[in-house]
Amino acid sequence: MNLEKFLVVAGVPGVHKLISSRSNGLVIEDRNQGRTRFVPVRQQQVTPLATVAVYTDTDEGTVPLTDVFQKMLDQYDEIPPAGLDSSSADFRAYFEKILPEHDRDRVHINDIKKCIKWFNFMLEKGIFEEAKRDAESAAADQPAEKED
Repeated sequence: MNLEKFLVVAGVPGVHKLISSRSNGLVIEDRNQGRTRFVPVRQQQVTPLATVAVYTDTDEGTVPLTDVFQKMLDQYDEIPPAGLDSSSADFRAYFEKILPEHDRDRVHINDIKKCIKWFNFMLEKGIFEEAKRDAESAAADQPAEKED
């Protein structure tokens, strides 16, 4: 799954797709409103999802959010995400099933809630399928390596 073109913007709900960049901001596709819009980077914080990671107790120290989303997708039928109105204990229990090695001291309940919120939005809007198609087409466009 390739989430390099998907980002979140502070103050604008949902996950958005980067259409193009300008010197003073970004043009994004707003999936909530179904239109493109300009986001000035001097006024709003923009975070690409590909740069987000979750703290873990492993030697690496973090797991990319892409991997966490993939685990959530793989286990979606057996372990559906906790509802956004769930208790803190429910959020923590869900995340312990999905990512047992997450750092309980540095991964806060709000982080887990945000992760679930993004996941649900992306699942509802078909972003995971789109990211998978983009990754497959990018792999198909790569020239085959030649053996000498």
